[in-house]
Amino acid sequence: MSGFALKKLIFTAISLLTICAANPKDAYANNASLTQKDNINQVANQAICTEQLPKAIAQIVKTPAYQRSRIGVFVQTNQPQPRVLADFDGDRLFMIASNTKLFTTAIALHTLGANYRFTTKLRSASRPNAQGELVDGLWIEAKGDPSFKQSDLQNLVKQLKDQGVKRIQSGIWATTSRRGGEIAGSWEWQDLQEYYAAIASPFTINENSLDWQISPNQQVGKPAIFTWQDPELAKEWQVENQSITVQADAAFDLQVIRPYGKKKITITGQIPEDAPPELGAVAIPNPEVRFLELLRQELIAQGIAIPAELSRSKNNSVLASTPANQDLAVHQSAPLLELVIATNKSSNNLYAELLLRAVGDRYRQTLNTANNNYITISKDKHHEEDSDSNGMIAMQQYLQSQNIDPDDIALADGSGLSRHNLATPRAIAKLLHVIANDKMVGKYFRQSLPIAGVDGTLTRRFSNSDAKGLLQAKTGTLTGAIALSGYAQSPKYGEVIFSIMVNNAHLPNRKIQQDIDAIATLLTRLHSCN
Repeated sequence: MSGFALKKLIFTAISLLTICAANPKDAYANNASLTQKDNINQVANQAICTEQLPKAIAQIVKTPAYQRSRIGVFVQTNQPQPRVLADFDGDRLFMIASNTKLFTTAIALHTLGANYRFTTKLRSASRPNAQGELVDGLWIEAKGDPSFKQSDLQNLVKQLKDQGVKRIQSGIWATTSRRGGEIAGSWEWQDLQEYYAAIASPFTINENSLDWQISPNQQVGKPAIFTWQDPELAKEWQVENQSITVQADAAFDLQVIRPYGKKKITITGQIPEDAPPELGAVAIPNPEVRFLELLRQELIAQGIAIPAELSRSKNNSVLASTPANQDLAVHQSAPLLELVIATNKSSNNLYAELLLRAVGDRYRQTLNTANNNYITISKDKHHEEDSDSNGMIAMQQYLQSQNIDPDDIALADGSGLSRHNLATPRAIAKLLHVIANDKMVGKYFRQSLPIAGVDGTLTRRFSNSDAKGLLQAKTGTLTGAIALSGYAQSPKYGEVIFSIMVNNAHLPNRKIQQDIDAIATLLTRLHSCN
């Protein structure tokens, strides 16, 4: 390298250091002549004073692309007396999508505790007799363990067999303490067939869905090849394949449709001959029936004789007259902390809905307890019977107890799939502040959030950014609603709490996410320039 070139390189490096580090205020001012795209990139890749943060955010959101959209941004410090650093419509209500899970997992940890476990039991009114018969029949008691799998059912039956059970008389029943709706009434009709809208049944197994794969046929003009991951589980399903394999340069346009309540799927559209396999899943219409059928199959597989027909489900009121009080086999889920991590990291809707119902059950149990910590609000009989409604009441009371204005939040489910879930960015930031400083559950809640560029729903975001590893945040995505809320670490400033919402933007989701990510990246570059 020539001496001139070396001097030029050194000068350039010093200039960059001067712009990006020595004087953040001047660096920000130098962006005035940049194009919009370059400006966003430059702003997100330089140090910035806290006083300049609102102006920097405005450069990203106050653009023609968002002229007809609604954008909310709220940023505050994470201190006992937090200071607001930026507020763009922070007090307006937005659709929050899966940011709803922040509320659900926070109340679940607060109410149930990080070590809570779901239990699933095989019970009877008596022990097996000398011949190994359960003369009073068998009861499966389930409480909505979202993680319960077919292998767990196999283990329960093995425990039963180890108890000496050889034959079941009378019948097999299902019982649960869960009550109320299993699907939110405000969910979109077209979502109900999808795995992410699986029914939140107490008798959940394999996440109440069936996995499938669609591959192109080796011959153009032939239907695509559809396969179930587990054909045995799907043997009662009808598949109508109207798809076609097309040439490699053609468009990919496949649709998989399940009519509501039916065990049937229809495949339409086309798949290019060189396309990779398309993976997906479909929600099953009646989880309880499937659960009982799988139990029946497993009993037979392990050599336990059973009646030819299964009896219908009972609720807990039947147990008073048919006291199935003998535990013959018990399965416990992983601790709640692990389930909360799964809920937030992968944004699992079914997990969130079942956590909400578990909170509702606990709330119902404490309604008549004098030593509860909730603020009393009006209740009606309907709410006292429904696990999901009781979960909502418990959540509302918890938020009130933390001085979070109930007018700033309107929730319709536990997952965020409903478009009726609304909250202000300020309210979400306050929730994050409250839970982060909760000595009992704060550290557990933080463990559950995706880490930028590292895991969960943020694995592929921020992966090539200096913000990688410096953000812990929950994503949210619906058609017309994108959100990101959480905690940002700035090495030269400290931790800040943020909530970013974009509603009604007629833009590709990826573009909106990139601009949200640019705002979040700013927060990792904050300086105190006073």
